[in-house]
Amino acid sequence: MIRLPAERARDTLLRAMEPFAAPFTTITATSQDWASGLFYGARHRLALRIEGGDAAIRAAQLQAALPEMELAMAQGFVADLHVVRLDENGPILAIEALTIDDPEQANRVAHVARTGAVNRAGRPAC
Repeated sequence: MIRLPAERARDTLLRAMEPFAAPFTTITATSQDWASGLFYGARHRLALRIEGGDAAIRAAQLQAALPEMELAMAQGFVADLHVVRLDENGPILAIEALTIDDPEQANRVAHVARTGAVNRAGRPAC
């Protein structure tokens, strides 16, 4: 199985969060390889400073919504994500996440990109 390096998984996770959280600045981001009996992945700890005039409101909304969002990752998926702290003075979100490697996901994404295949619901047909 081809492993996705923890740092690359972290960068992919940050890109997946951009449509929901931007603009933001990454203050700290650490990742560590993770494995169970069946899966490989990475644990991530992130601190994001939410920016803009409505930053405090958006940070509070993200704190509530982000754990339930399905974040698109090309070579895996987000198995668990928690906002462990909201520092309103920033506003800064402290996030912990677990991403799981899924090389088949990369194949499905490539197939859809090549063929434009979607099902009746408008989702990738793979």
